[in-house]
Amino acid sequence: MLLDQLIAALVETSNGAADELLLEALRLGNPQEKTLAMNALLKRETVRGLSGIVEQYDKLPESLQREILSQIKLFYHALRESGRSDNHELRMAAMKLIALGRQGKLAYVLSENLHDTDEALSKSATEAMVALARWAAIETRALQKGDPRVAQPPSAVSSSYQLLMEQRPEIEAAVARAMDVHRGKHGQDLLRAALLLCDWPGSKTLAILSTVKHGGQSPMVRRLQQPPSAEHVEAFLLGASHGQLRSHFGIAFSHIDEAPVLDALLRKTHWLKDHQLQLCIHQVTRGTWWGEAELMHDIERRPPGDSSKVAEWIAVSGMHDVMQDERLERLREHAKDDFDARLRLVRVAMRRRRGSSVQLLRSFLNDPDERLMRMAAREIVRRRPMDFENMLLQLMTNAPESVRKVISRAIGQSGFDQFWTRFDRMDKATRKQAGRAMLKLLPDALQRLTKRLQTGPVDQAIKAMQIVQELGLTEVLKTVLIPMCQHPHAKVRSKAVGLLGEMPALASDAILERVLTDTDARVRANAIEVLESKKEVQFLPMLAQRARSSHNRERANAIKAMHRMRVGTASQQLLGMLRDQRPEHRISAMWALRQTGIWQLINEVGRIAKQDENLRVRRYALGVIKQVVEAVQAAKQKQVAG
Repeated sequence: MLLDQLIAALVETSNGAADELLLEALRLGNPQEKTLAMNALLKRETVRGLSGIVEQYDKLPESLQREILSQIKLFYHALRESGRSDNHELRMAAMKLIALGRQGKLAYVLSENLHDTDEALSKSATEAMVALARWAAIETRALQKGDPRVAQPPSAVSSSYQLLMEQRPEIEAAVARAMDVHRGKHGQDLLRAALLLCDWPGSKTLAILSTVKHGGQSPMVRRLQQPPSAEHVEAFLLGASHGQLRSHFGIAFSHIDEAPVLDALLRKTHWLKDHQLQLCIHQVTRGTWWGEAELMHDIERRPPGDSSKVAEWIAVSGMHDVMQDERLERLREHAKDDFDARLRLVRVAMRRRRGSSVQLLRSFLNDPDERLMRMAAREIVRRRPMDFENMLLQLMTNAPESVRKVISRAIGQSGFDQFWTRFDRMDKATRKQAGRAMLKLLPDALQRLTKRLQTGPVDQAIKAMQIVQELGLTEVLKTVLIPMCQHPHAKVRSKAVGLLGEMPALASDAILERVLTDTDARVRANAIEVLESKKEVQFLPMLAQRARSSHNRERANAIKAMHRMRVGTASQQLLGMLRDQRPEHRISAMWALRQTGIWQLINEVGRIAKQDENLRVRRYALGVIKQVVEAVQAAKQKQVAG
């Protein structure tokens, strides 16, 4: 209890002697006392106390060393001051801890010590820089490849990524700066660190190759003109795009005879971001290295997961698209049981320039995995090769629902628009057949047709209702059609009311309301035709009333409906209409005569043809008589032939 109070007092005091006392306890105490002393120093967070911990780091137990590394952020200012101390032992201890603690933000301290005249200090600084570069390269590779070592748990991946993003830029900048100004004996070690960090196109050490008068450019060029080691494959590949190295790439490549290095080249090309490399590889291989026999021999000895990595190499080989497709199809077959490998193959095909062959993507349209089918369909839609609509429409019958939705969204609009545009130019039988095919192939065709009904202009709405009628969709779209009976435009209301007759389950009261209340005579006339199809006797008084209407079409439809419902007064009503003084009523009466077949009134039609004062009425009457004569002659000929 007394010891705890003493420790608490030492932590709270601002007297510098407390640091000396705690450091002495850390140096000479037993393991328990060392732990208490270090915890007190960490709580005080003074530069003097933390610098003392740095100086004693190598002599501390492993448990305390792990504790220091876990709280390394507390030591930032202490490491900076220790790295600039007059005490050389403390400076070397600080540089070692900077490397072990992965403190890339303190890499400038290493750069300062690199140029010191003391050989031991410059050597320690170089070793620390190489260690930081190795850690950054290995951690980057592990994160990008999904190394199981860091894949679990997800929080560990996030913290590793965050740490790497914080430290790596400073490490790259420090190594590039050291390569520029250092002229000592540690140049080869710095070159190794620079090549380790040349694993992506934005690397500051890779930029040395394109930086004018950079001190490290010549050593890097000389090293990259030689066959690479396994850890420098990325630098070898990315550096091949540099002008001074391109001519040497083929020579270096042809002298690589170590199997591990060749495998590393194949396996690591998925890191490649510089598309100019294909020119270099084409100079070396001319597309002959991956002959079909050589390829089959190579992939037989590899696991299926390597197929995608070999595909990366083929994709940048400069080989013609057709030859690439033949080889990539073999790789796809080899990876048929490995989803990750097939996924990477799809991505290889997706990275090709627009206008390239889509044969590999077509193969993936029949992949057993729905996700890859969907990706291939989307990419084909994006590229829009020739005849891609027919290519995708073939999948509409057997493809999974999500793939059909992708295809429908992509070509549904064009397919529907094509049918819509050609509808008026096709005969009735052809457009009916084409419409049924469209409904079968385009799952969202009904939604597109509904949109034309509800939001299109008047002419589109009427045309959409015509399509609905001819394709027999009135019952399916009745919830959309019934509200259209209230449309502000009379033509739309008239067409919508006409379609109500094709809905057998519809109540007659709705139609009757249109007959009695609509302000447009054409709408009322169509409603009367719907009532005629229902043949309900309770509407006869209303029909008799409409048979005396002032509108010719409404009057003619009412007389026709009464005749179909076997009302005896229909002929009298028709005779009265034939003798009406209004020309349009006489013409509509003759139309009703042709529809009903009340031919005992044909004499009245003959009188109209001879005596009517209106030329248009006389011509219509002559047409009716001509039709009757032709019908009689056809009946006689049929009787004689029989």
